[in-house]
Amino acid sequence: MQLATVKYEKIEQPVLLTENGAVFIKSINEYAGVELPLSTFELVESSAVNRLKQIVSNFNENDWAALPLFSDDELHFVAPYRNPQNIFGVGMNYVEKAIDLDAKQIEDAPVCFMKPASSLIGMNELIQLPNFSKVVTAEGELCLIIGKTCHEVSPEEAMSYVSGYTTSLDLTAKDIHAQNPRFVQMSKIFKTFFSFGPEIKILDENEKLTELVVQSVRNGEVLATNSVSNMMYTPAFIVSYISQFLTLQPGDLIMTGTPGSFELQSGDLASCQITSLRSLENQVF
Repeated sequence: MQLATVKYEKIEQPVLLTENGAVFIKSINEYAGVELPLSTFELVESSAVNRLKQIVSNFNENDWAALPLFSDDELHFVAPYRNPQNIFGVGMNYVEKAIDLDAKQIEDAPVCFMKPASSLIGMNELIQLPNFSKVVTAEGELCLIIGKTCHEVSPEEAMSYVSGYTTSLDLTAKDIHAQNPRFVQMSKIFKTFFSFGPEIKILDENEKLTELVVQSVRNGEVLATNSVSNMMYTPAFIVSYISQFLTLQPGDLIMTGTPGSFELQSGDLASCQITSLRSLENQVF
């Protein structure tokens, strides 16, 4: 099951993405006489996810035929939501990436940083290169979406707190970070330095994230690619690790590392591609 947010009739609205097209959650509410949340932020909360699954599982062909469907060409995708409480990132999580950077990893302690909500954009929004930095890089990453309150959980139970995943772009002012490793946080927080979406894949119980391939793409050219199976720290470990320090909330986002980065110039199209998901694309201004 996939969710997205689109701008339609000047309003950002959640949609359910099906093989035959997109269905507005509002239409499902009206047709089924239910009251599902009318924001994707609320829909990714685990109880809302389960409620949506239950409702649509009872639909037959006639039910789907009665609902208005929209093609991608008719929709304007935007950020799934804009108000997560926390946005985390993990650095140097693929073996090849760490080797390239000659980085020394600490066992059971991934490199972590945070992004402010003010850095967040989505599909079809512009990346703005800041005046304060002359070298900006982008990285395609698998992004996890927390579905329920999560604190001090083990790796074995961590994924039960994840409701879904999506594509994301993590931007860095590389020249600022290069001045001193302590500047990593400041190099990450500029306006438009985090993008995610457009499609959220709701996690299935039997789904194996290790089979996903993540790609960093510039102007249609794949510049870095790797499989989640080659991560040093698994998604489950990352969620568990971060949950030891604070309480993760529904809607919180966790980027899990990149197979590689690329430098951005004005006019570029920065993209992240992940197996079976719609590509995330942002033009650079």
